[in-house]
This record gives sequence, structure tokens and C-alpha cells, in this order.
Amino acid sequence: MMKYRIALNGETPPDLPEERFDGVGMIRGEYILRKIGKYITTHDAKHTLYAYVESVCQKYNKQEVWYRTTEFVTPEINVLEGVDAIFEEKHYILGMRGVRRGLKFKETFKEELRLISDLSTKYSNLNILIPYIKDPDELKEVISLLNDLNYKGKYGIMLEIPSVYLLLKEFSELNVSNITIGINDLTMLTLGTFRGSEYHDPTHPAILKIIRDTACFGKESGIEVNVAGYISDKLMRIIENEELDHIILHYKDIPDLLALPETDFPETELLKQIKNKTKQAIEERQ
Repeated sequence: MMKYRIALNGETPPDLPEERFDGVGMIRGEYILRKIGKYITTHDAKHTLYAYVESVCQKYNKQEVWYRTTEFVTPEINVLEGVDAIFEEKHYILGMRGVRRGLKFKETFKEELRLISDLSTKYSNLNILIPYIKDPDELKEVISLLNDLNYKGKYGIMLEIPSVYLLLKEFSELNVSNITIGINDLTMLTLGTFRGSEYHDPTHPAILKIIRDTACFGKESGIEVNVAGYISDKLMRIIENEELDHIILHYKDIPDLLALPETDFPETELLKQIKNKTKQAIEERQ
């Protein structure tokens, strides 16, 4: 039977049926900061993020927890209190987001990595996931930073940019423990489309080939391979039969996709509320 993991965006960690769930596939750190409207440079942001990640590690102490480093686009980050630099990007979806921003502003990135590294000395189940990465050289820089900070956990990468698929062997040589396929960005960047477009089809043969090839590579290499994102019923039915380690489901989608009681997931509106708060702040800034 396929095992699932939960993706959290600041929701109170719920009780999960252990026969179906195997820990946390990602904590999306940017939503925790967007919720309070403050960047990682501020004391409040560091305190809030530390406390939240610690609560998740404690809640699921016998299971793995993967923290995904913050994955903002520039309009989102520009409206946060304490932002280190403001940029206007016309094509921000393809711009300075994820690990790209981290490696451009390393001192700020180290603030986030230091927090997770400190927690990794207390919680052996805490690991780190690097988003919007394109090549092994970027990962080498991240590993160097983590080593300097005495990080104790495992590290993995998001497969969103197709170059990761083309360089799986090179990434494996850097001892990644986790490859998590971000289905939405991967579909966009592989099919040359955008979310909401009639051409945006995560079940397209090209996307399914990437999933299958990566899952096969993972089995051969001893690397876990997961799929994450906004997953439809149709995609679920397909990938549940693939050789994946986990499907990562957003908190808000679990009741519908797995027919679990909605009362067990009382914060299904939180993600929408956070997005609306950011959208309003962006509109007010314009």
C-alpha cells in the first residue's frame, strides 16, 4: 500500500493514521513567515519558525520530518517586514526564488539554515529539502554552508527544474537522501505552460516518464523518491501504482483525497488565508 506524508504550511500538526502516513514530507517555511508578515532576518520570524518546526518534530518524533527551505517569489518577499533586499522582477516565477535567492544572499540564508541546524542537534528526525535547485554546483554550496553550521540531518532536493532529471546521477554522487518531485513547477517548466492553462497537464506522458524514470533511479541508487504538489484525483490514481516511496499531500487536500474526516483537519482554510493576506499586501504596495 502506498504511504503518504503530509505537507504543512503552519497548520497545527494533526493526528495521522500511522497505517497510511509516514511523517512529514515538507514543512513549507515561507508560509509560516507569510502568516506573520515577517522575514527570517527578524527576531519574531526566527522565534516563530523555530517553535513551529520544533513542535512538528516533537509531534512526529518517531517519523521523519523534512523542512523545505523558504521558497518565495520576489513580490511575496518584498512585502515582508525585515526583507534584506527588494527586487522588481518581470518574470519572477522564473527568477530569483528558492535556493537561488539563498545563494545570492548567503548571510540571510545562513540565518535560516542555522535555525534548522540547531534543531537537528536536538531532533534526529529533522532533515532539509532544497527547492528550485538546478544543478549539483548549487547543492555543493548548500552542503558547504550546512557543514559550517554543524548540521546533523539528511538533505534532499526538489525535482522541479528538468535539469535535475537530466543530472540525477551527478546529484546522487553528492549523497542526497531524498528526491521530491514538485509536480506543479515540473509540469510548467517541462510543457512550457502555466498553472490554470489548458496545457498544464501533470498526467502528460512526459511528466509521467520523468516520475517513472526518477523512481526507478531511486530504487537503483537507494534514494527515496516522492511526489508533492497540488494533486488531483486523476493523478493520484496514476502515481499510486508507481514505484514511489511516498506521495506528499497538502494538509487541506487530505480529507478529500483520502476520504478522512474533515473534523480531523480543522485548518483547511489556513493556506488560503495566508495567500490572501500576501495578495492584499502586494496590492497595497503597488
